[in-house]
Amino acid sequence: MDSRIYWIWLAQALGQGAQAMGDLLDTFGSAAVIYTTTDKALREAGIPPRIVRKLMNKSLAEARAILNRVTQAGDWVLTPEDSLYPVNLHRLVDRPAALYCRGTMPDMDARLTLAVVGTREPSEEGWREAYSLSSGLAAGGAIIVSGGAKGIDAAAHAGALESGGATVAVMGCPVNGKYPLENRALRERIVAEGGLLISEFPHGSKDKCIYQIRNRLIAGLSHGVCLGETPIPSGGLITSRLGREQGKDIFALPGMLAGHLNDGAHREIRNGAALITCAADVLEEYETLFPGLLDLDAARETQKLLDKHPAQQLGAEKKPRTKQAIPVEPSITAAPSPAECPDTASAAAKQVYACLTEQPRPVDDLAAETGLPIPALLGALTELEMFGCAANAAGQQYYKL
Repeated sequence: MDSRIYWIWLAQALGQGAQAMGDLLDTFGSAAVIYTTTDKALREAGIPPRIVRKLMNKSLAEARAILNRVTQAGDWVLTPEDSLYPVNLHRLVDRPAALYCRGTMPDMDARLTLAVVGTREPSEEGWREAYSLSSGLAAGGAIIVSGGAKGIDAAAHAGALESGGATVAVMGCPVNGKYPLENRALRERIVAEGGLLISEFPHGSKDKCIYQIRNRLIAGLSHGVCLGETPIPSGGLITSRLGREQGKDIFALPGMLAGHLNDGAHREIRNGAALITCAADVLEEYETLFPGLLDLDAARETQKLLDKHPAQQLGAEKKPRTKQAIPVEPSITAAPSPAECPDTASAAAKQVYACLTEQPRPVDDLAAETGLPIPALLGALTELEMFGCAANAAGQQYYKL
């Protein structure tokens, strides 16, 4: 039997982002072995009863249907037993059992891989700076990873393509999905020019981005995380925090103080992120790790050319929204009170918030109490983080602010 079916079965049984995945694979080695292991053997190996019950559903019908949809779409499945599966992902405790891919996988084990992330609603200056940084990094030999969203993500991918570099879009929805609509041409360009769309969500899943699931993979694939324009709150800060937990280097571009458009990046700099002003600042940190593979002069020259000829938004279908740098008084800031869950939060976020305490609680405990699947739970927790009323205490443990 095609071994990919077992990996898809395992991914569907546990759900995306399951922390138990690492223990299972470290203990039993492969999805096929896990499939044939008895419930007694799983319990004796210390696998939690809730996980054992999920693994006792031995039907492969859904896995076969998913594999059929993927292949019919001309896409492919990447699993931990494949040689192309990045070493950096093997190091994650919640490593994905199945990744769905469209395009070409670059050699992420041999080359420097850098994430460039930030706000979905950047100023024009913030968009240009992220585009220029990514273009310089790609010209200097780095693979650029981002989340395929509008804003800074789109600038990162388009900048890498402008230099003829490799870029990987980690999507929070299926690779054949339509989200976001305005980046459809950019996604097509990524694939056409030798890049990759990759997702933990199989074809047929809901076409809605789940940021927490996606962001851990953006950080996980990368050697370092670079913050473009990043306000507070921002999904970019979640990627930065996940990168820190994974032991990755964190870099940040400074920005204007007026308008508070880059407060998140400034906070990360205060917390130890390296302040950078150009691509060469980042690349020089990795010269000894990737001898002969990085070209700092090419990175500098590329950014000089872009300074003379400001970047146009290539590959994306909608211009970034222009924001005026008008100072915002703290007393009238639009951020919700960090002490309470706002009325605009989703029903799932409100349900999760009601279960949070001032002491950190593991994701598995919250899942058991709320009855929410792990992807939905992580999506709700991400929402609460972005509202500023919940935080992560490392190791996927969350508490109320």
